[in-house]
Parts: sequence; C-alpha cells; structure tokens
Amino acid sequence: MWIRLLLARLVSEPPFANEEEGFSLLEVLVTILVITGFVLGALQASVLANLFRIQARDRQEAANWIQQDLELVRFHAYYRLTGNSSHCGQYGTRLRDHLVAQNFTGNDTVTIENRTYQISRRYDPANNTLRIEYTVQYAPSHPRFGSGGNNIVSRLTTEVLPHAAINNCQQ
Repeated sequence: MWIRLLLARLVSEPPFANEEEGFSLLEVLVTILVITGFVLGALQASVLANLFRIQARDRQEAANWIQQDLELVRFHAYYRLTGNSSHCGQYGTRLRDHLVAQNFTGNDTVTIENRTYQISRRYDPANNTLRIEYTVQYAPSHPRFGSGGNNIVSRLTTEVLPHAAINNCQQ
C-alpha cells in the first residue's frame, strides 16, 4: 500500500484517484526489478560457494598427498637411516642423500582423481635436521591451471629429525 502511495506522488497522481483494483505497470516493473536483484544475488552466492568448495577440495587433496609423502619420509628417517656418533651434525645431509637415492626427488607430477598436480620438494639440511618445503601447484593439464596466474594450491614447510640422531648424538 505504501509503495502505491509513493508511486502515486512520483507520477503526480492523487492517491486513489482511480478506483480500479490491481497494480499499475510501474508497480509491476519495480517488483520485477527487486525480485531480479534478489535472484541474481542468490545465484552469485551459489556460484561463489561452489568455487570455494572446489578450491577447498584441491587444497585438501594436496594436503593429503603431502601427509602421505611425509609419512614415508618419516619412515625412512626412523627405520632406514643408521649411523653412529661420528655422524653427529651430519644426519640432515645423510637423510637428504638417502631420500634422493630412494627416488624422493625434488619434483614430481602426481594425478589425484584425474587431476594433475606438480609437486616440488626442497631439502635444506641443517646439522641433524632436514627441513623440507613442499609446494603443490596445478599442472598445465589441470582444468584450473592459469597461464601467468598463481597456480599454487598449497605450501608446507616442516623439519624431520632422524631417529639415529636422537640415539647417537645425546650429550
């Protein structure tokens, strides 16, 4: 009712000058515009929610892969690397060399659920620890790869202390 009064003042008609029932063309057009605005806003929110869901899935897949790889690295650091007290201060380098010999190279291309990612590992030994920096990014064949854009999905930096360093380098 208040919209009708407002519209009547805008078009310089006295309120209720016409006793016919129903809505005017201007009222219908304004209503259509308002409803269209709400529908478009809801659609945009739906599209953004879907985009965030897909990005979250990509990050979760990357995190799962990193976790699996890190578990293998920890296995090698705990069970496969041996030494004695003469190796103290060198276990980080020895672990890096062992991992490279076991094909834990710096770069890999992995496919997870038909999507391809490029994984890079950077090893940085320091005394008895090995710092590993993982970077996961979209491969060129990935549907969300952007040429010239930021294709990084996830990054993680961690340090691994070999079990042999704990056993042999106690002071």
